[in-house]
Amino acid sequence: MKIFHLADLHLGKAVYGRELLEDQELILDQVLDSARRDKPAALVVAGDVFDRAVPSADAVRLFGRFIAGLKDLDPDMVVALIPGNHDSGARLAYLSAVLGRTGIHIRSDADECDTPVVVRRDGQTLRLWLVPFLTPGAFPPSEQPNASGLGELFDDAARPVTLRSQADLFSEAVRRIRAAKDGLSSAADVLVCHVFAAGGGASESERAFLGTAELVDASMFDAFDYAALGHLHRPQAAGSRGRYPGSPLRYSFADDESERGFLKVELRPGGADAELVPLKPLRAMRRIQGAFRELLDEVRWSGFEGDYVEAVLSDAEPVLNPVDALRRRFPWLLSVRQEAFEREQSDAPGLPSAGAQARDIVDEFRSFHRVVLGRDTSANMEELFIEFLKEARDAARQA
Repeated sequence: MKIFHLADLHLGKAVYGRELLEDQELILDQVLDSARRDKPAALVVAGDVFDRAVPSADAVRLFGRFIAGLKDLDPDMVVALIPGNHDSGARLAYLSAVLGRTGIHIRSDADECDTPVVVRRDGQTLRLWLVPFLTPGAFPPSEQPNASGLGELFDDAARPVTLRSQADLFSEAVRRIRAAKDGLSSAADVLVCHVFAAGGGASESERAFLGTAELVDASMFDAFDYAALGHLHRPQAAGSRGRYPGSPLRYSFADDESERGFLKVELRPGGADAELVPLKPLRAMRRIQGAFRELLDEVRWSGFEGDYVEAVLSDAEPVLNPVDALRRRFPWLLSVRQEAFEREQSDAPGLPSAGAQARDIVDEFRSFHRVVLGRDTSANMEELFIEFLKEARDAARQA
């Protein structure tokens, strides 16, 4: 059984004000060409179909043409979608009851995660377990023992507990699916979900969460033959069964330049083999760096004239109005940064470097302390902050 696994299309996305619908249309046309050749039994999109909860009309039309193109190629092909954190589940699934009758399945209700979409092709059976992006309250509160530690008066009481963290919500989804699988006939089981797996490598263009409260344990994918993941924009594995295809296009100049595409997955007894099918972008995203005159005049930059470009000017002194001159050579110029300005800001007393955002929350606290109070933190102050931070994280996990 062969399936196509896509994720993080982000249709309708703009980068530095530049709409990318033309780029996205070309990418989807290449997926259609691959479907014409390989004839997959199913195509899944693991979330973030659109870039905004209220997508543009052009983005909706583009996706509609893509789905129609798939069904024109093969009316029996199953198409399965889930909303990601960028999508509005209610909007994405508003016609799901009707579309499901035609083999287009859109699941936005977490309570339906234990009802699989069954795919049959050439005597083989595949079950798709669709888990939309899970938000606090996605599952009804459950009765659990009170662990508040408020004394014997409350110890035996039960109280409704609302699952809030991604780890707890995802564990509940997998528990429900495993219970539903018990007693079912033999088939390949594929999980489709939009999560941040622990150990995964995030890039700048996805919306990553702070700390570890939003991470899920990749070992939970082991209950399936394959886990079709979405959310992280760089192609990568997550555990032994999970795979991210990544976004089909780069959406930030800071993202790594690894090859982008989608995954062609061959299900086999007890597992799956996934191959990245590369997609050729309309224009590459390039960050170029050098002195202003070098970027304007030197032949070595000629190969980037047809790309989306971010120019980083290394001149010691700021360059006045460089955009128009640079755009005459690089017509798809999207961004200009000047290191002279960044150096000036980083040299300002009491301010953190403008060129690099501190990733450690304690470093952020130190910088905030310097800006507000004009002096560095003491060792005692940092210890107290770390203690409060730990208490806050523990409280968040128990909420």
